[in-house]
Amino acid sequence: MSADRISEYLAQFAQTRTQMLDQLRRVVVGQGEVIEQILAAIFTRGHCLLVGVPGLAKTLMVASISQILDVTFKRIQFTPDLMPSDITGTMVLDENEAGRREFRFVKGPIFANILLADEINRTPPKTQAALLQAMQERQVSAGQDTHNLRQRHSEPN
Repeated sequence: MSADRISEYLAQFAQTRTQMLDQLRRVVVGQGEVIEQILAAIFTRGHCLLVGVPGLAKTLMVASISQILDVTFKRIQFTPDLMPSDITGTMVLDENEAGRREFRFVKGPIFANILLADEINRTPPKTQAALLQAMQERQVSAGQDTHNLRQRHSEPN
């Protein structure tokens, strides 16, 4: 790839990033450094940990970023009774048109492009472990099957 082509891509990326920041600033006042760090994590396929008192627009910020990027967004409120399958998904027994029963995987909210996991510390260790495993391996297991978390742009569930 030529140097001119790389420069063209970088200029286009910088322009798009500036447009994204302008749109976000219309919705979220302040938080410029936080927004920069979230975008850096997204662009590098990483993860973020947002910590702050209620009312700092953390949820609004993440939801707005997902809208601007036009990707799927889910939010999970972690509670003491949340089970690992509640976030990863589960196998359900389904009956097809012919009356034959078979298992079908129903995806959990972890299959979103952007996931906001709220109050992770309130949930049991097994559920935390399921989330962390999915984050690290980018896949979940249900029964005998492994399901890849990588999604295409705006893929429906």
